[in-house]
Amino acid sequence: MDYTFLFIVILLLFFGLVMLLSSSAPAGSTIYGNPYYFFIKQASCAAAGLAGMFVVSRINYNVYKKFANPMMLICIILLVCVLVPGVGVRLNGSRRWLNTPFIQLQPSEFMKPVIAIYFAKQIDTGKYNLKKPGGNLPFIGVLIIVLGLMLMETHLSGAIVIAGIGVTVMIAGGTPIKPMLIGLLIIMPIGIIAIHAVSPVRWARVTSFLDPFKDIRNQSYQVAQGLYAIGSGGIFGRGLGQSVQKYSYLPEPYNDFIFAIVCEELGLVGAVVVMLLFAALILRAIKIAANAPDTYSSLVALGIAAQLAIQTILNIAVATSSVPNTGVSLPFFSYGGTAILTLLLEMGILLNISRYSIKD
Repeated sequence: MDYTFLFIVILLLFFGLVMLLSSSAPAGSTIYGNPYYFFIKQASCAAAGLAGMFVVSRINYNVYKKFANPMMLICIILLVCVLVPGVGVRLNGSRRWLNTPFIQLQPSEFMKPVIAIYFAKQIDTGKYNLKKPGGNLPFIGVLIIVLGLMLMETHLSGAIVIAGIGVTVMIAGGTPIKPMLIGLLIIMPIGIIAIHAVSPVRWARVTSFLDPFKDIRNQSYQVAQGLYAIGSGGIFGRGLGQSVQKYSYLPEPYNDFIFAIVCEELGLVGAVVVMLLFAALILRAIKIAANAPDTYSSLVALGIAAQLAIQTILNIAVATSSVPNTGVSLPFFSYGGTAILTLLLEMGILLNISRYSIKD
């Protein structure tokens, strides 16, 4: 097993839990009267995920290939259920969750590894020649269905990540890059026009990153407060637990903008350490994909590596106002029970693939 990869995963997990405790304590005290409320829930899911990761690391990766089709169907059904009034849970204007006796499940998190497994299996069968347009149509059709459901939930960030995973696996499986880029150039203007026409509020949020201090009391409030947090951290930060912005200034600092709290408390040094850890994890995941014993396992590993890279880069870019605010979470750090549980299970899949590496 790739113990270097395992060490980085555990290091990021505990680093993320420490920062989650620090960033969520004020909100926990204010909302629930318990500063450890968010930490306890996250740590419980992380503990379950950690146990699951070690179990999954012992299960041969080929097992998932047998269940790829049923898993895809179940995930699509769950995404449909989210949209059903009375079944799906609406929070902050979005409908992305399902209530269970234990946690609120977010089906889109399950779709991230499943889209990689499903596409990898279909490519591995050899039935589809991805070098020809017709061979790509079944994959594009699945993406249209999944992304359509995600956008109906108003879950743009999740749609971007899942699209990125799917496209990465397709390109690695043989789809030419040039048609993909042409398609992207066609789709992007259509998407921009659609957002502008359908939701002026979201359009204002998308464009606010161009000047985050222009509308600081409204659409760009969260981004501006995040930038204040990053700027006030300086080189070495205010110190762990000493953030000012997490006290009702930066909305939900334990979610999408937790990187801003990392910068405020640990400074540029802490931010660079976090980015280097993620870079090491992603490169190690790519190495596992490169040394995988067969096409299927290589594509699955690459899909998971793509997810880590896309989410990390997008989250940091949003926090620094380099791209529009899409609400994407930072792996291992942001609050979310389903997210941390699913992520650790994915790490278990990578660890299992690394057991069969064709190189040392």
